[in-house]
Amino acid sequence: MEDLFRGYWWLIFPLGGFVFAAWDRWLSYQRSRDTLELIKTYSAQGKDVPPELLRHVQDDAFEDDDRDDYRGRRGRRAYRRYDRHGSYWQFRSAIYTGAIAAAFWVASEYAFVPGTVGPFRVVAVVLTCVAAANLALALLASASRRK
Repeated sequence: MEDLFRGYWWLIFPLGGFVFAAWDRWLSYQRSRDTLELIKTYSAQGKDVPPELLRHVQDDAFEDDDRDDYRGRRGRRAYRRYDRHGSYWQFRSAIYTGAIAAAFWVASEYAFVPGTVGPFRVVAVVLTCVAAANLALALLASASRRK
């Protein structure tokens, strides 16, 4: 059992990312549910619902398929993500992941610690695939750039 934890300690990071992403989704669900409960309370009492609450629900339901309309929190996120998916950022990601993959390839060849050749090779292969995918996405993004 100790060898399992010693050999795969790096899995803590992606698992931690999954846990934090699930926590963020759960908090978003709680926030939306509380907002809808508050709107139901206003409606049951016969009062007008404040426009801020309706705007909050509308921003949560806004789909960012239409890039010409950037409204609310989701719209601002869509605008930032659109800029981030340009070819510059894809080439940058390809270069960084390629450099890290090269470092892991070198580390697997010149492993000074016994027993690290296998894990370093696995990480190097995965990062090489990610770098190749980023490079392909960068080439596609530069070829089909909107004017």
